[in-house]
Amino acid sequence: MRIIMRLAGVLLIAAAVVLFFWQDIREHFTDRVNDRVIEAFQNGDDEVEVNSVESFITGIEPDTSANTEVEEEDNLEARGINISDDMAGILNIDSADISEPLYYGPVTESKMRNGISFVHEDDHLDMQNIPISGHRVEGAGIRFNYLDRAEIGDTIELVTREDVREYEITEIFNVEPSQVEVMDQNGDSPQELTLITCDSYNPETLLFEERMIVKAEIIE
Repeated sequence: MRIIMRLAGVLLIAAAVVLFFWQDIREHFTDRVNDRVIEAFQNGDDEVEVNSVESFITGIEPDTSANTEVEEEDNLEARGINISDDMAGILNIDSADISEPLYYGPVTESKMRNGISFVHEDDHLDMQNIPISGHRVEGAGIRFNYLDRAEIGDTIELVTREDVREYEITEIFNVEPSQVEVMDQNGDSPQELTLITCDSYNPETLLFEERMIVKAEIIE
C-alpha cells in the first residue's frame, strides 16, 4: 500500500509539473516541428514526418492519407505533413519572433494548427493584397501570438520556392470582425501583405471581439 501511495504521489507531482510548464513544452515541440517543416521546404522535400507524441502536444495535424513508413525500432506512428502541394512559403518577422510555415487557402482550423494560412482558396503569391491569417496561442510563443510586438517600419520576409520578398510594415490597427474590406484588392498599388489575428479577448463572452491588422508593403 505504501508503494502505491508513493507512486501515486510521484505521478501527481509529475502531472502538476507538466501542467505548469505545458505551454513551454508545447512551444518547444511546435518549434521543433516548424524547424523541420521549414528546412524541408527549403530543401524541396514533399513531406515532413510528425509522430503521434508531437501531434498530441502541438495540435499539428498530419495528413491522414499519407503513408509514411517508419523504422521498425520506432514505436511511434509517424504521418506526414504535405508541404509540396499545401505550403506556399515561410513568413519571418524577426522583431516579433515569428517564423511560420505559410499554407495555401482556404483557411481551416487544421491549417491554423499547423502554421498560418492564406484566407481564401484562390489567394496566391502574385495578388496585390495577400491576406494571411494566424492564431494567437495564449501563453505560447507560436503562430501570431507575438504579432503585437511588431512595429511600423519593421521588415517582414516572405520566403517562397522561387524567391525571397521583403515587406515594410506601414500600418497596425484593429477592426471589427465584419470589416473584411481590409482584404480588398487595390488595383495597381504596390503589393502588400495583410496579416490578420484575433485581439481584444472578452473573458465574459469567451470571444475575441476585434481583429488585429498588420499591413506591410513590398520593398522594391
